[in-house]
Amino acid sequence: MTRPESQIISTNTFFKLKVLIMLIQIILVYSCSKNSLLNTGLITKATLYVNGATGNDANDGKTISSAFKTIQKAANNAGAGCLVLISGGTYKEQITIASSGTTLNPIIFSGNNSDPVLIDGSGFNTGTMLSITDKSNLIFKGLTIKNFTGKDVQGILVNASANGGVANITFRHLTIQAISWSASTTTLPTSAIITHSFIVYGHGLTQANAVVNIILDSSVVSNNIPGFSEAISFDGNIDGFTISNNTVSNNTNIGIAAIGNYGTSTSSIFDQARNGLITGNTCFNNISLYATSAGIYIDGGRNIKITRNRTYSNGTGIEVGNEQNGNASNMIVAGNLLYQNQVAGLAIGGYDSKTTGQVLNSIFVNNTLYQNNTLLDGTGEMVVTKASGCLIENNIFCTNSQNLLYSLNPILPQSGNIINYNCWFTSGQNPSNIQVNYLSASYTAFGTYQQATSQDKQSLFSDPFFVNAALNVNFHLQASSMCLNAGNPAAIKDINASNFDGMPLISGGSVNIGAY
Repeated sequence: MTRPESQIISTNTFFKLKVLIMLIQIILVYSCSKNSLLNTGLITKATLYVNGATGNDANDGKTISSAFKTIQKAANNAGAGCLVLISGGTYKEQITIASSGTTLNPIIFSGNNSDPVLIDGSGFNTGTMLSITDKSNLIFKGLTIKNFTGKDVQGILVNASANGGVANITFRHLTIQAISWSASTTTLPTSAIITHSFIVYGHGLTQANAVVNIILDSSVVSNNIPGFSEAISFDGNIDGFTISNNTVSNNTNIGIAAIGNYGTSTSSIFDQARNGLITGNTCFNNISLYATSAGIYIDGGRNIKITRNRTYSNGTGIEVGNEQNGNASNMIVAGNLLYQNQVAGLAIGGYDSKTTGQVLNSIFVNNTLYQNNTLLDGTGEMVVTKASGCLIENNIFCTNSQNLLYSLNPILPQSGNIINYNCWFTSGQNPSNIQVNYLSASYTAFGTYQQATSQDKQSLFSDPFFVNAALNVNFHLQASSMCLNAGNPAAIKDINASNFDGMPLISGGSVNIGAY
């Protein structure tokens, strides 16, 4: 049966009706989305103001005159693209970051450059001053965190849970001081006391749960008392980090640490801080009362570059080791200045015969070591223990009055290590009055050592002729130095490697010996 004409909807009318329905749907979706955003309480792409003196958490935080009183209130309200601008003053609060930004629109927490922002831990004795768990795309700059004392307290904690994740967090121009388990620098801690000034934990179980792209730059981390922990520590499933241009000093244990194989991630194949860069840092006076503490320590990490750092007056300058079962591997330690540390300038290898821990396939090139082993305990400028497949070339080693070049200890397994194209020199300036402790033998003449061990065959025994090492610690080379163009270019595996001045290590196909 043919329908009456009045019941037939024209094609044009049907199209108009369809468009109207689509518009209604879009409005409903937008309305729901907007209501959802409003329900979160987050403010996006705006500036929130915090003023501890004149603000009020009942305000909306959107203008200087309506500023919040606490940083926590701003953290609770800040969404993607939000700038939290914090006025100078003292803030006695412990802060937990509530939300993530996005890759293009991070949340920024910024102090006032002209008026310091102090997040003060006085009066607290547990917990964390700034806590970030499973949050991403954040920037923190111009903040000071200090005066926090208690067993197991933490200044800054970045934490990825087992099934969570963290990415793209940057910290710049921070000051972290006096985060301590005890008020006394001379009180011995027990191994159960683990206080952190700055700690990143990667508990993630998979690569997708890794901590990715964490940056700590141009900050001061000093005068902390961390017990059995470190001033700066990156531990566990962390894939991609940069620790750069910081001053790390006067802490009562290790300055900077990148750690693996401790079970922080229960997935062992991901339980290593890896693919990191530690560069341009100055580390000094990081001294432990109970152990030898390094300015920079890689303990079980992987694929990490340690370049252009100045580390002095610590327990050890730089140590690459592995204390637990497993290994540390594929490190590049290049262009560093290591001088007047208590034990060695450079330490390589695991040392515990009860574990499998060793260092594998790592490169130590173009470093300058000067008068380390100030304790005069018979270690020398460098100590090598459980390490295999390591290359040690193009370095300058200048000893103190012991005339002790280095010690290679008989701790197995150990094989395939190459030591060559270095410059060695002693305060006695006599190649026939030196000491090398090599496995179970000791050599007192440089030529005898070369012949017996087949190490350092192309190395020099020569004054490197520093510009002014003794007075100004200026380790640039004079024009008369035999170290100029005397290194092995084949030892430089990274084509982008630079010397301490930031210039390319290889120039015109040649490379100097040492960090300059």
